[in-house]
Amino acid sequence: MGLLIGFLLIASVLLTFIWIDKNNQDYLSQHQALHDEDLSQMHLIRDMLSNRLELWFESFIHLHEDITDNPQATANFINEEFDYLQLNWQVKDLWLLDSEHKIIFANHQHVPEYVTASAQQTLQNQSSTSNILCAQSCFQLISMPILAANGELLVLTASTSLLEMMAALNRSTHAELALIANIHSLELSSLRDAQIQPPISNIRRQELSALLKLIPEGITFDMVLDKGYRLVVNEQAYLINLLPVDEKVTDPAYLLAVHDISDEWARHGSYQFGVMIISAITVALCILTFFLMAERLRRRLLIVAKRLPLLAQKKYDEFNAMQFPHSRLFLDEIDEVQRSSNLLGEQLESMDVKIEQNTRELENIAMYDRLTGLPNRNMLNFVLRQKIASLARNPEPLVVILLDFDNFRKINDSYGHGIGDEFLIIVAQRLRSNLRESDVISRFGGDEFVIVLQEVDEVSNAMTLAEKLVTKFREPIEIGAQRFYTSVSLGITSCDEQNLTVDDLVRQADIAMYASKDAGGDRFTLFNEGMSTRVMRHIEIEHDIRDALQQEQFKFALQAQIDIDSGKLVGFEALIRWLHPKNGYIMPDEFIPIMENSESMITLGYWGIKRAFAILAHLESMGLSGLRVAVNLSASQFLDPNLINFMREQLAKSEQGAEQIELELTERTVVADISHTLRIMHQLKELGFSFSIDDFGTGYSSLAYLSQLPVDVIKIDRSFISGMSANSADKQIVKSTIAMVRKLGMKVVAEGVETAEQLHTLGDMHCDIAQGYHISKPLLEDDLYQKLPSKIKEGVWKNFDLSF
Repeated sequence: MGLLIGFLLIASVLLTFIWIDKNNQDYLSQHQALHDEDLSQMHLIRDMLSNRLELWFESFIHLHEDITDNPQATANFINEEFDYLQLNWQVKDLWLLDSEHKIIFANHQHVPEYVTASAQQTLQNQSSTSNILCAQSCFQLISMPILAANGELLVLTASTSLLEMMAALNRSTHAELALIANIHSLELSSLRDAQIQPPISNIRRQELSALLKLIPEGITFDMVLDKGYRLVVNEQAYLINLLPVDEKVTDPAYLLAVHDISDEWARHGSYQFGVMIISAITVALCILTFFLMAERLRRRLLIVAKRLPLLAQKKYDEFNAMQFPHSRLFLDEIDEVQRSSNLLGEQLESMDVKIEQNTRELENIAMYDRLTGLPNRNMLNFVLRQKIASLARNPEPLVVILLDFDNFRKINDSYGHGIGDEFLIIVAQRLRSNLRESDVISRFGGDEFVIVLQEVDEVSNAMTLAEKLVTKFREPIEIGAQRFYTSVSLGITSCDEQNLTVDDLVRQADIAMYASKDAGGDRFTLFNEGMSTRVMRHIEIEHDIRDALQQEQFKFALQAQIDIDSGKLVGFEALIRWLHPKNGYIMPDEFIPIMENSESMITLGYWGIKRAFAILAHLESMGLSGLRVAVNLSASQFLDPNLINFMREQLAKSEQGAEQIELELTERTVVADISHTLRIMHQLKELGFSFSIDDFGTGYSSLAYLSQLPVDVIKIDRSFISGMSANSADKQIVKSTIAMVRKLGMKVVAEGVETAEQLHTLGDMHCDIAQGYHISKPLLEDDLYQKLPSKIKEGVWKNFDLSF
């Protein structure tokens, strides 16, 4: 409503302004027309009087042709008629001049310069001239040529008063008139300083001078000349026009015409005031009409506005009671809004009843696991927060146990998720049957369960329960005809103060549980702060690995491999080293497990293959050709779909052959997915690469797969080599392994050869290749390149001491 009223006010003001502005323009146009009419009347009357005098002279002279017989006769005639001319034609002065500008007749002896100039102009043009001049007073100067009988051209010049012109102009314009001269010669800046010239009475002269003094200083002559000036004094209005009397002269006189426009000014002001009154009344009537029309709508809208918030507050009784009666004859939009809001209220009330029912059901769903019926993670967080808060009243320790199954993924992958769900249901029942009523057990997610114990005297009681659960789950779980054997890993943590949060307790139990898994599973572990330190170290290494890959902190240390029978150098095993800028050397056993199954491990593996090609190129530049470099191929890299294309690209870029690169695989990588392993190995074999199985004998019993795999080299783990001297069983294992591998057409590499006795024994067993500290310790590339020339003679390794 306020906006509409504002719009009406603005529209009214604009229309009123346009109306008044148009009226002002019309008013100014009338004044401009009056100015132009004054100018036109002045020129008309001036020319008429001038022409009348010239016509009289011409007519009189033609009627008395004898007076032109000689100039003197003409002068005598003019002298005789001078009084008549003064009386009837307002002639002030007369001059008769010959063609040489000499005075023939003059009514007084002084001959002004303007008379001579006017006579000269008349003789040149041979036509009459008329000018209005101002000296002590303003007058009209008329010069006309007279042709004497003897053919001489005479000039008759007369000055006449302007009283008749001003009288006639006054009658036609009804304006007060006065003459103003010497405006430009006196350099007057404002009309108010101008002097009024005769002919005019002294009284009128004083009145007009006083009126001019009221004109503001800023009003210039040019402004008044152009459009005139409207002067308002004491509710009297005057239009002052300034008209040039004769524009042909250098410093013309000006006619001041003052019109009394007081009545017009009053009518104009009254008209504008009436317009504003009408506009104001119109706006007031519109606002009043609108207000009366909108009042009923406003009252009903207020009722609707008050009702709707009651729906948000669920006050349905008050909402239904607060209604306005609707008209039976005329229904408008507000009635429709009330009807719609009533329908909305009914639906909302019905929905709220259903929501309350569903909310109770959802709360149950949100707090309990739908599969096992156990409390879920939300309920666990709620319970733990309550129990932590109660530690201030109850000092008994709060114990949290996190339980996870070691091989649950195999059940899902092998038998499907349906069997997995059945497994979890039976597990939940078994857990519930081995706990007290006061204990809380929650399914944390997947195959993880969290047990909360509070009514325990000490943590050792919780350890007893954990041992009981470990033993209990060694028993098989039967699902239909299937029997599953599994084990559990448990992590235990406790607190007796309120300085820990729910997340802290669960995180500590999770760390302890993974410590159990790292130890082989089927056990429990009690959390200690050292575990947090290891976790932080783990996170720190993960972070530093990214920088190490970008800053090339990884290096290769190369350990020589020699042929046992001939002593010739056959190649090197590339061992990864990490030179950290702050922590120095970090052992592979510390960072490789962290990198496994990550993108960083794949990046590092590809870097190692590129580096192996570069090492072979450098060795060939030293004259050592035909050597091999063994590079480890991680499980994640071996499963990478880009592996084959990458190896092709490296072969295309390098001058070294694929047979010089030996790809080392662990037994775990080989047996993880035998069908996929065979497919990838055969593709790489077609490119020319060879394969070796590293740390043979420490992992799965993979001899059954050797006949299927395109493996070239088997590497016996150093643990068996070091035990040959003291343990006959290890010696027999090494001997049997060498014999079996050679029968399969593969070569055998013995790792960790540290004594001459071990080397001699391996030679007797017909082992092919040896590496170890007895031959050479692993050397960084730069050190190796410097010392190789002194260690090799004609391709044979000189000795096996540890001098470098």
